[in-house]
Amino acid sequence: MGPPVGPTGAALSCAGEPEAPESPDWHIALSTTWSATDVVFSGNLAAKLRRRSASASVEYRASDDWTVNGGGGLSFSGDMTVDGETYDLEPGPLVLVGGAYRILDGDGWEPFLLAGTQFSTSSVKTRSRRDDSLARMTALDLRFSLTFGEVFLGAIAPYATVRGFGGPIIWKGGQTDTSGSDRYHFQLGGGMLVTAGWLDAYFEVIPLGERAASVGVGTAF
Repeated sequence: MGPPVGPTGAALSCAGEPEAPESPDWHIALSTTWSATDVVFSGNLAAKLRRRSASASVEYRASDDWTVNGGGGLSFSGDMTVDGETYDLEPGPLVLVGGAYRILDGDGWEPFLLAGTQFSTSSVKTRSRRDDSLARMTALDLRFSLTFGEVFLGAIAPYATVRGFGGPIIWKGGQTDTSGSDRYHFQLGGGMLVTAGWLDAYFEVIPLGERAASVGVGTAF
């Protein structure tokens, strides 16, 4: 149950030449994500989980090749179906920290290649549609990623990404006391980043593994 994610580090990588003194060190972004996945709880109890979330993040270029980032946001709606019963997800907070390392910088016709890591935690209440009972679901998520792409015209960067992740999902309250994790533990998809000066926007679609679609905007300074 991951956070809103996009091409971490790519915005700074595509915003001009890294060695130029006027290149920005900071990047702020707003993003929103729709996600769907399968969760397996203790006792082989299967669940289908869907949610929508949004976050704001700040990224800092610590060196020519390293960036670090952090942020927070809100998981603001969704639902989960377990053993034929549906639970609505109430709004709850999420927090994330991470970083990225640029393996290839995308100069000329060379592609860019970024390695990233991100840790996040989120917590929401679940409300049963059958009897209105409440429980709390908390997720811890650590993921690693590789993002590969090419910059065209100095401003358009299509990319492919693969992410592997893991972490517990704890669901507790009332008659509910169980834990589990995502069935797939990976994402495979792609997207596109477009920059104009210090402004940028991206979209991303993940059709395999933990499915997701996200869009975001940002600015570098």
